[in-house]
Amino acid sequence: LGVDVRLAYVFGTDYMEPPDEDPRINALKRKPKDLALPQVLYSQGDNFVKNSGRYKIGFTMLEVDGLPRDWVDQANGMDEVWVPSTFNVETFRNSGVRKPVYVVPLGVNPDYFNPGIRSYKPTSRYTFLSVFEWGERKAPEVLLKAYTDEFDESDDVLLILKISNQDASVDVAQQIAAMGLRRTAAPICLLYNQRLPGHQFGALYRSADCFVLPSRGEGWCMPAMEAMACGLPTIVTDWSAQHDFINPEIAYPLRVARLIPAVAKCPYYEGFRWADPDIEHLRTLMRYVYEHPAEAAEVGARASREVLSRWTWDQAAARILERLKAVT
Repeated sequence: LGVDVRLAYVFGTDYMEPPDEDPRINALKRKPKDLALPQVLYSQGDNFVKNSGRYKIGFTMLEVDGLPRDWVDQANGMDEVWVPSTFNVETFRNSGVRKPVYVVPLGVNPDYFNPGIRSYKPTSRYTFLSVFEWGERKAPEVLLKAYTDEFDESDDVLLILKISNQDASVDVAQQIAAMGLRRTAAPICLLYNQRLPGHQFGALYRSADCFVLPSRGEGWCMPAMEAMACGLPTIVTDWSAQHDFINPEIAYPLRVARLIPAVAKCPYYEGFRWADPDIEHLRTLMRYVYEHPAEAAEVGARASREVLSRWTWDQAAARILERLKAVT
């Protein structure tokens, strides 16, 4: 695209990417900083103050219905702000951001996420897959409660949870035990803190029949988009960022019962709200795709065509280039 790109780490000491990631990232880090170039700071909104460019662009997202005061103040110190979704355009403007706010979407790499990737199904059971970092925002108790209440040992289904947890104070096994889930439910497979290189996630998605994530709020919801690119019918909450790329023709939008206070460890959420996913509707949707696999597979096929034609990194880069040309 002809853009001079330099890369620096905004938090403390820089580090090199592991060898199984894209080596071009490390090559960009070796280039010297040039403060005369527009500088895009991609981080939480309270780090925008670290932007030292001639033309300052802050790029961020938040999963609730408003912004903390310091985010607003620092956003107003930028020349412009980028967010991935129309959801955050609305929340930023409603919270008091007066500088221009532009949608710059994220995307997928079609080489790594497409329906032609070889799958390996560990079982003949209809397999639901969810990929997320453990925490209140992802509503794991909603998913587990819906699944275990809806499916029992007589149902030929499996739920695979690929989860990460970097909080040493959180005992995931203890939290699951406290949910009081039905012991006669259909089986669950837990992949816990097992690192998988980003380019191999496509094989994981392709080894399932349906992706499901009843999260309370998303800044983008990359796993849902990646699963859709791979051709999986996808059940995802119909609120926040993913509303830009899901609809009933290409996904199974999960109803929101109401907005509730966002209660979590993250200080950015304090005083704001997020979605309360409708657990009964989730049960209905999971049962429906299980009992109508051919129809669900066609929804997944349409989703893949849509994502791979509209939501790739090439298209995201074109939007970035459009904005950079406008300011240089």
